[in-house]
Amino acid sequence: MPLSCLRGPLTGLVLAGAVSWGGGSIAFAQRPAPKADQKPDPAAVSQQQAQNQEIEAVIHAADAAMTAPAVTTDLPIQVRTDFLKAQAGRVWVPLTLTLDPKTTVGPITLYLRVTPHGMTAPPPPTTPEPAAAAGKDAKKKNDKNAKAAPPPPAAPSYPYEDVAFTELKAPAPGQPLRIQRGIGVPTGSYDLYVVLHERAPGGKLAVMKQALDVPNYGPGDLTTSSVILAERVDQLPAPVAVDQQSERPYAFGQTEIFPSSEKKFKKTQELIVLFQIYNPNVSADKKFNLEATYTFYKMDAGAEKRFNSTEPQLFTNDTMGAAFDPSGANSSIQAGQGIPLTSFPEGAYRLEIKITDKQSNKILTQSTSFTVTP
Repeated sequence: MPLSCLRGPLTGLVLAGAVSWGGGSIAFAQRPAPKADQKPDPAAVSQQQAQNQEIEAVIHAADAAMTAPAVTTDLPIQVRTDFLKAQAGRVWVPLTLTLDPKTTVGPITLYLRVTPHGMTAPPPPTTPEPAAAAGKDAKKKNDKNAKAAPPPPAAPSYPYEDVAFTELKAPAPGQPLRIQRGIGVPTGSYDLYVVLHERAPGGKLAVMKQALDVPNYGPGDLTTSSVILAERVDQLPAPVAVDQQSERPYAFGQTEIFPSSEKKFKKTQELIVLFQIYNPNVSADKKFNLEATYTFYKMDAGAEKRFNSTEPQLFTNDTMGAAFDPSGANSSIQAGQGIPLTSFPEGAYRLEIKITDKQSNKILTQSTSFTVTP
């Protein structure tokens, strides 16, 4: 049975340097001060106060989760992660949050925090030294004895921290409630905290803590990104705006991937397999030679049986183009297949992907599971 290759490569999958990583401390909502002859807008002031209270509430919930031996929550959250190489030595981590069906559809506050693994309390705030220039300016504006007020303590800093005021929409019939977000962090071992607060009166609070081990995609051994099984891949008329990147974490350049969260596919669908290959062996004259094979195993009565495999997929200077250089700091080989499932009997499968570097004789194997339904 011939298995078709993916129709065209995924270009621009390495994230652009313009992506905002959201690191640092959360800034409270602020608006420009009204002019002397202008009265403040009561509605705007009220909205600002409400947002600041929301930020304080979700931060407090995350602080409590760090110090407590066990996280308590009104609503459970499940998190699925993928990992892809990004620029500036970072890793892009798309998150898919599956929420409890009892979660109320409507306005919510979502807070994400990434801490070093094992940190059991927020770091103490630091008080920066007042600037000498600020003191001089104060003396000029006031009198000789005037002094600059010391700046307030800086908020704790984490590898990643972000808050969003958003709207939770009702899912399609038969689908669970889900939210997608993307974060960028360096390689390392972390704890991820997710806090979700329903902003309706009497809204519930959901808190979750999960270990987050971010792989190293720097120079070194042959490796790959996460293997993504997608329902479809769309071409966009233009790249998503920088401020929307976190909300659409699978949009790369003018390509947007729609992964299958449950990895269930109908026989009428095409199974789209996508991943990136990093650190192939590259010779002094920029030559490289990789081969990828895709083998399917069907689960039957607790055992697996080989079902089928593809023709080898080759990645060389000839197939990728003479100008392609996989040894660049931000380079990667886009790999994947589009496989029609018409001939696949219903049931559970395991896909084994074997990547062979023919120049170094290294072999890397990745596996993922999926289910074919009527």
